[in-house]
Amino acid sequence: MPAPRRPATRAATASLATIRKRRDRVTRIVEGYPESEATDRYENEHRSLEVGGKRLGYFLVDHFGDDGRSGLTLKAAPGVQETLVEEDPDTFWVPAFVGRHGWLGIRLDLEEPDWEQVADFIRDAWLLTAPRRVRNMYEAE
Repeated sequence: MPAPRRPATRAATASLATIRKRRDRVTRIVEGYPESEATDRYENEHRSLEVGGKRLGYFLVDHFGDDGRSGLTLKAAPGVQETLVEEDPDTFWVPAFVGRHGWLGIRLDLEEPDWEQVADFIRDAWLLTAPRRVRNMYEAE
């Protein structure tokens, strides 16, 4: 069962230029995996994060459905969303639309994030989403 959706606990502190740099860094992380891409499907600041034609997450900038938060929404294993949102509601949130499916929101519009942790969340979402043959190819490396 997903955690309840709540309004943002803090206003964004990062500028749009900083958020764009962070989006570009997320893009490099995602595109480091086989058959993965971060695409601009909607001709705006958002990015769709995909592997093998399947969506593993989004990078959202000032998203209307998420109380103006900017950051990642990613697939997550059962229980991860609830635990992290409870532990740190400043950084993690239940995203609009996909949060009810257990996806996790990670704010990237505050202080400099822990990039190792962000990369781990992206890897986990990638592993949950990647087709078996692509996942096997990655795990064999």
